Amino acid sequence: MAQTVYRNPSPLIKKKIMEAIQLIRDFLQERTQTDPALVTPDARLETLGIDSFTLLELIFEFEEQYGTSIPNDTQTPGTVQDLLDLVDRFRQQAEVKSS
Repeated sequence: MAQTVYRNPSPLIKKKIMEAIQLIRDFLQERTQTDPALVTPDARLETLGIDSFTLLELIFEFEEQYGTSIPNDTQTPGTVQDLLDLVDRFRQQAEVKSS
């Protein structure tokens, strides 16, 4: 999966990234008691205890939060950054469609 690298991101991009990471942290802390400090962009999802069912629930959270839809046949993300990139791609597509 291609990774998005933001060099000198704007304050808006930084805010969106932090909001998405916080959503993952809150979700995992509530459901699996995962230490939020472990949720970093390079953290592997399996290391955080995210199995396929938990990933599906987490994707539903993002879909609800951002009003977007992520197809079932999308490549499974391996890291938190992969997940952020996936969500961002479909969030941007939804924004373009609604414009």
